[in-house]
Amino acid sequence: MHLAVMKSAACFTLQIRCDNCLRESERIVELPVGEDAPRDADELIESVFLERIPFRCQPCGGVIGRLIGIEGGYDCGY
Repeated sequence: MHLAVMKSAACFTLQIRCDNCLRESERIVELPVGEDAPRDADELIESVFLERIPFRCQPCGGVIGRLIGIEGGYDCGY
């Protein structure tokens, strides 16, 4: 018998545009599931988790990025 185990993290795909070279990139972020962890894009925006995620553009080295989209959430990865 096989048992399904729920993943212990909620995953989000962030679409980020560099303010310097205007190139777009994606970053996959896995956040631990818990009482205060965001479950969807709206909760992620309202939380402090985005403040802790550093950005560095690979092509130009810019450190300022603009979040242009979020996909995923709590049900990602079951």
